[in-house]
Amino acid sequence: MLVNREASGPRWRPRPDGPDKVTGRLAYLTDRTAPGMLYGRVLRSAHPHARLLGVDTAAAAALPGVRAVLTAADVPGHNGYGIARPHQPVFCTDRVRYVGDAIAAVAADTPELAARALALIEVRYAPLPVLDDPQAALAEDAALLHPEGNVLHSAAYTRGEIAAGFAACAHIVEAVYETPRQMHAYMETEGGLFVPEPDGRLSVYAASQHGRMDRLQLARILDRPECEIRVVSSPIGGSFGGKDELNVQPYGALLALRCGRPVKVHHTRAESVRAGIKRHPMRIAMRTGADSAGRLLAHEVDIVADTGAYATLGAEVLNFAVEHALGLYRCPNVTVTGRAVYTNNGVSGEFRGFGGNQALFALEGQMDRLAARMKVDPWLLRGLNLRRAADPGPLGQRIAPTDGARQVWAALE
Repeated sequence: MLVNREASGPRWRPRPDGPDKVTGRLAYLTDRTAPGMLYGRVLRSAHPHARLLGVDTAAAAALPGVRAVLTAADVPGHNGYGIARPHQPVFCTDRVRYVGDAIAAVAADTPELAARALALIEVRYAPLPVLDDPQAALAEDAALLHPEGNVLHSAAYTRGEIAAGFAACAHIVEAVYETPRQMHAYMETEGGLFVPEPDGRLSVYAASQHGRMDRLQLARILDRPECEIRVVSSPIGGSFGGKDELNVQPYGALLALRCGRPVKVHHTRAESVRAGIKRHPMRIAMRTGADSAGRLLAHEVDIVADTGAYATLGAEVLNFAVEHALGLYRCPNVTVTGRAVYTNNGVSGEFRGFGGNQALFALEGQMDRLAARMKVDPWLLRGLNLRRAADPGPLGQRIAPTDGARQVWAALE
């Protein structure tokens, strides 16, 4: 709660929103209500991978108190979203690729009626083989999850002569590191209030890190100008990358415009686990070598990231992991390759660290293993190999000179 230390001395002043946050007085966007408000819910796939043969909403629409039941046929614009690649369906039409895929949405007078309406929707599936591991998705005979194949993105860089570098090494360590899927676990799950205004515009009160991009994507989905959509995205009860992408916004917006009444959509924790984006699981193979003095000579890395069913920012996360595979160390011979692979698992995307965490976890494991192999202090081994202030970036790019790595190393010592 206390921030902004003043230059005159160790005096502090409270954050403007601090007292309301710690006392619980702050009203988040998911706390909002409106007169005549309806409650929205989304029907998700019962299978991780299946053909969608039919959706019957008649019984749900006939339930008293249900004001709207929507499917893909009710999307006036582009039936898809995604910050970098807008190919995740708002509502699936012929195929589902993970259990978070949306098939229909309802608006009703009460949350209980909305839940009952979802249970009345009949969906016919033809299950397909499930690719629950990137290695299975990379097999030559694997089913294609998208027309372009099962690899969303590849990235690589090389400098020096990797074979010659390893040939000159006195010590070499090799290991495979696996990092798991991880949930952001923000206290405020995805949700918001969607209000059709008297002048025909739509007001969106939904916690988001990217209000401007939300508006752009909603304009495409709703087939209306951006100037007719107002997005209020703060305060936000935690995100850490998990609310950078659209979540409930397409469904709340479509339902509110169809009903002509405010609609509230708020994920339960179970819905957030099922449909929200997560940190990329990665399998990282590393081979690292040093001379007899402990100076790194060669570093070889292969990264396979489980990007899940759709792209969101999976390509960008992989790029960041590839760039950080050498971290803050110096090494003349480096080869790094990476692939982000589609699977029928939940969608992987943005999370604090943006792919760098996974790569650095593996890299620091290598440094510990190398120190153990050489029987030297791992802290001194790190200090010996730290980048210098004027060194280029990991890809050889020009960056602002910084001795931050050495300063942190010295402070932690």
